[in-house]
Amino acid sequence: MRARTISHATGFPLWGYKIRTAFVAASLIPALFVICLFALTLYTAPEHDDLCFAARYVRVGFVPTIIDLYRGATGRIVPIILIQLPAAISTKTGISLVSAYELTMAACAMIFLAGISVAVARWWPSIRGLPLFFMAVAFASALLGALPSVRDLLYWLPAVSSYTPAAILSALILGECVRALYAGSGFSNAATYGIASGGFVAALCNEFTGAWLIVFVVSSVLGRQAFGQILQIRQHVLIAVAVLTGFAIVVFSGGSNSRLAALNGAGHAGDIALSLRGALDSVASDLLSFLKEPPVAAWLLVAATMTLAEPEPVRPGRGSLLAFGVLAICLVCIYFEYFMHEFSTGGRLVERAANEAMMLFLFGLTMVASLLTRVYRPGLRRLLGSSSLSLGSLTLPLLLGVLMTISVLLSSAASLLFSQRNSLRPYWQESVERQRLVATSSGRIVTVPKHTWKPSLLMSADLMATNGCLAALYDKSDVLGGEPEGSTSAK
Repeated sequence: MRARTISHATGFPLWGYKIRTAFVAASLIPALFVICLFALTLYTAPEHDDLCFAARYVRVGFVPTIIDLYRGATGRIVPIILIQLPAAISTKTGISLVSAYELTMAACAMIFLAGISVAVARWWPSIRGLPLFFMAVAFASALLGALPSVRDLLYWLPAVSSYTPAAILSALILGECVRALYAGSGFSNAATYGIASGGFVAALCNEFTGAWLIVFVVSSVLGRQAFGQILQIRQHVLIAVAVLTGFAIVVFSGGSNSRLAALNGAGHAGDIALSLRGALDSVASDLLSFLKEPPVAAWLLVAATMTLAEPEPVRPGRGSLLAFGVLAICLVCIYFEYFMHEFSTGGRLVERAANEAMMLFLFGLTMVASLLTRVYRPGLRRLLGSSSLSLGSLTLPLLLGVLMTISVLLSSAASLLFSQRNSLRPYWQESVERQRLVATSSGRIVTVPKHTWKPSLLMSADLMATNGCLAALYDKSDVLGGEPEGSTSAK
């Protein structure tokens, strides 16, 4: 069904009630899936590194902690800052550390959603309103359903702070470079400073994102030269300098050197041949597993279909070459990450780092699907029927909504959530009680029960070497773990 009037400013139909209802219905299950996973941030609790950072913050303060850790533990400035936030909020407001941690993780989840929504909106600038909302929640649900570790994406601050901001900023920067190449436009001053600032922050998150961004910048210049566009050397140099500055701050820190020295000799660390082979095997395995997730294929079909429906001029002359270039860039960057991890640590890439790689891969595939659809748009619209491929069609959102609903419900994250749903709140209650017990105990050595409920969605391990950090946080000599009362097995 089509609306009766057209907006001359945007080229869109002015939505009737049925069209609005259709897009709301299409968004319902993906949005509920996202909301449900975001709501679980209120069941998170600090563990391991969180407690060590909190104890150091309480003991020496915010800036000294940054300086000490930068010199001796890690060069990742962004994580050092963000991991201290729960302790800072707790100290300044008087609320418990667990409550401050929950608020921090909830804010991170909202920033994640805002970031990917901006990425979607920038790639499809002609889509607005409810169709854009549907695409944003569809993309979010696809990521949440398909990424290797939802816990490391949403529920554990050290993992979130090291990789999620970097992944979002990398996707935004790559999207801006490709979008400018496709449109034949240049970077404005505002865009240049924005990309440079974002690139600087992203490079401060971990050791390999800076290298990704340099690949993006060099590829952007080469693409402009190949398409006969203005090179904008000054803008690209400014962006590259910002990225390299952040990259150097991380890589040449005393903390990074200490970490590499500690890992020297582990596994096949330092062996180029074994690292190249191991990285190739790991990349192939992880990409195959990721592509098997139902939300991935469903989202790419949504992206292609909405591209067919968007009222935008087609530029087939550069679309196919750009699509090939985007795919090549993403694969090169992902392999580089896997190789550097194998080479420096001697082990397989951890899931929290793989999250960033797969986020870049899915956004890259999204642009590839969209670009190729634009290349073959006239023929596809003739084949499929242009009347059904319109944002004013009632059928289009309903079919896409059913597709995303089925794929999300079949995802690994949905299965994990369903299987562990009864253990999430009890785990959180045990975490709150543990913190209360340590904080209020009058003894110097405190014994706390180990977790009876151990949902892998929210936690990785129980009391371990960081017990000393928990003790130091509350000025105790030690915290010991005892068997949970009335329980003989983990749940």
